[in-house]
Amino acid sequence: MEGLMMHYELTLPQILQRMRSIFPDKEIVSQISGRRHRYTYGEFYARVVRLANVLRTLGVKPGDRVATFAWNSYRHMELYYAIPAVGAVLHTLNVRLSAEQLGYIVNHAQDSLIFADTSLLAPLENLRKELKSVRGYVLMDDTGGLPKTSLSPTHVYEQLMAAASDEEHFATLHEEDACGLCYTSGTTGHPKG
Repeated sequence: MEGLMMHYELTLPQILQRMRSIFPDKEIVSQISGRRHRYTYGEFYARVVRLANVLRTLGVKPGDRVATFAWNSYRHMELYYAIPAVGAVLHTLNVRLSAEQLGYIVNHAQDSLIFADTSLLAPLENLRKELKSVRGYVLMDDTGGLPKTSLSPTHVYEQLMAAASDEEHFATLHEEDACGLCYTSGTTGHPKG
């Protein structure tokens, strides 16, 4: 459209592609619990592409809500980009909520998958029978193995990533498409999203 500042829509795939083209060799450094993780924006981009393919393999479609129940980490950052890049809606769950609030929010949002840090499994295990819309869990940690859990079906993030295609197939998105969902906390009544 004539007269607009941008000649293309500002969507997350556009941001990712620009990031890859402008500073692919710049380093991203994160630290969780004393462990540092380093990789470049180019490597980050490649992992987001693989993760987008993982999401499609798991049956995620545009408009689906995909939850994260995780600490701030490089994997969580990959999810922040990959989920919207396939047209799904990123739903970050507050790790500090009560089990009752967590169950209400997951059901109200109709989350289809939950990506969870293995250190946070206990509340999800306690709620598993109540989470009606959830059809699977992807577990994230540094061991690469599947921990003992009552959640089902479960997948291991890094195993899925290792098997994923590296061909880019991001969804065609528009600026007005939903990409994120948040709920309030600390209110009277149920959290609102």
